[in-house]
Amino acid sequence: MAAGFSVAAVGSILKSLDPIALGDITNLGMTNTVHPETFAGTGGELLAEQISAIGAKFIFICNSSGMGPLCDAVVDRPNLQFIQGVSENQVVAMADGYAKATGQASFACFSRVGGPIASANMYNAMKDRTPVVIVTDHMDSQADGRDGHEDLDDWLDAFKQYTKWRWLVKEGNRIPEWVGHAYKVSSTSPGGPTFVRIPRNVLYQRSKGEIFSRESMSVPMDITPNPKHVARAAQMLIEAKSPILHVGHEVWTSGGRSQLVELAELLAIPVTQAWSWAADFPTDHPLYLGGYLDPMRFPDSIDLFINLGTNLPDPGSNLSAIPRTAKIIHARVDSRQLGADYPIDLAIVADVKETAQALTESVKSMLTNERLAKLKQSRSDATRAFTEKLKQSYLTAARNGWDEAPVTWPRLLLTLNEMLDEDAIIVEEVGTEDWLLRSFPFADGKKTKIGRTLGRSLCWGMGAAIGVKLARPNNQVASLQGDGGFLFGQSDSLWSMSRYDVPIITVVCNNRSYDEPRNNIMMKGGRSRQENKDMICYLGSPDVEFTHLASAFGIKGEKVTNPSDLKPALQRAIKTTRDGRPYLLDVLVARTGLAADSTWYPRYSVAASRERKV
Repeated sequence: MAAGFSVAAVGSILKSLDPIALGDITNLGMTNTVHPETFAGTGGELLAEQISAIGAKFIFICNSSGMGPLCDAVVDRPNLQFIQGVSENQVVAMADGYAKATGQASFACFSRVGGPIASANMYNAMKDRTPVVIVTDHMDSQADGRDGHEDLDDWLDAFKQYTKWRWLVKEGNRIPEWVGHAYKVSSTSPGGPTFVRIPRNVLYQRSKGEIFSRESMSVPMDITPNPKHVARAAQMLIEAKSPILHVGHEVWTSGGRSQLVELAELLAIPVTQAWSWAADFPTDHPLYLGGYLDPMRFPDSIDLFINLGTNLPDPGSNLSAIPRTAKIIHARVDSRQLGADYPIDLAIVADVKETAQALTESVKSMLTNERLAKLKQSRSDATRAFTEKLKQSYLTAARNGWDEAPVTWPRLLLTLNEMLDEDAIIVEEVGTEDWLLRSFPFADGKKTKIGRTLGRSLCWGMGAAIGVKLARPNNQVASLQGDGGFLFGQSDSLWSMSRYDVPIITVVCNNRSYDEPRNNIMMKGGRSRQENKDMICYLGSPDVEFTHLASAFGIKGEKVTNPSDLKPALQRAIKTTRDGRPYLLDVLVARTGLAADSTWYPRYSVAASRERKV
């Protein structure tokens, strides 16, 4: 009998998880001492005990004979809840979404041969530095290394690029040690997925091991910056005529968005958003410019580029390179990427929240209130006027074609913003980040953005939305998914949505095309562009009926082809999810960019090529 569980009914149960989201290590049903406790049982029981001691509520799992000992252990541990997926890749996506929404490491378990199919979302998690602990079984110890059933010479090496740390457990009594170590490495900033394999016979063997509390494995990473570096950076800020703040995901993971806002407002510094799975600066703030493009001539040519919590823009890009004359300050906790692409004037290895706060205090200490006000006023009014002009320009452009069918992207996104709850969470995997950031107010107390991944490997969004809803059951969650991305095996997640009553509004943005790749190919001006032949990006013929896919899993949905039908459809979706069930909208949206009107593709028929009708 399948374990019963409903996200719609779990709000009160999950209140016990609030301390986890807040970083409180008390009242989690674990020891409050750093000294480990001894436990005797099977390897599967030791694994379950250690996961429980860390404070986890959910284990994201896929069908696996090798996970039998863990299944046996969880039968008697009602504090642990399996959330099952039908493909390993979606299981990792669920765990990734949960970790992003809670800020805590999550656990994904699956078969020893599930790694290759899971690798796409392991890669995405690595690019985003998401803390996901992945545990699989392994060939029995006595048969290892013989190229036998479900075996390779080196399973760990295959995932070296996708994981922060990997280990093959050899002794049952050390399962908690290595799983605990995987948690510590994964959750210590900069985070990332870790990978532990345990031989099946070791999972069945009984042994005695030490169980470690989360407290004993937590490494505080609120590293303060060097005061000398802070003072120098503050002086550079004061002297700059036209500074800019460029921000990325470490702002969000450090919890430093409010400190960043205070720093920006102190001197009216314009802010640009790097590629990120989060919105790292409030998108409705008058200092927010959107994505960074060179040359940004506002207020003047940039003379100081302050890069907080992200990679520097690509120096090989004509659109995003930093001006050669600008000084560069690069601050983040991931020291491996500091100054990786440009010579920089000042590097700061520290937590971004601590850095922003220290910079604010340092600038204040160097200037009188009158001098501060004068510096701020010199660009505040102009910046606010400029960003307001950007906003109005977008809204004006959005009104062009507002009533056209197929639905335009601005019409879809602005309508979603109007209809969804003020504090809704948007999990997105579409190629329209700039439109998205301009359509929704992502800010404290308002909507939250999770996705798209920095890895850009499609097949993440649907599973991730499930993980987000599990983490935040009392927030409305909408999953924005491209039709092309959905076709990357994401119908698998409809099974989990239906089984566990995960009330998510899934919006399939269906333009029957991969717009991004088509534009990237066509803009090169090669033969595809010269002949206006879309060789691989048109997705019509067949025109996929996504609502039929949803129906196959017991999920209601409807198709929207006319913009006037969008609001009524959303109202039905909202009602259904408030009643506790998922809902899918298949919205026909307009293609954009080069050769957008082309429906040509290289046709071929196997049936027509036959010599015999067999």
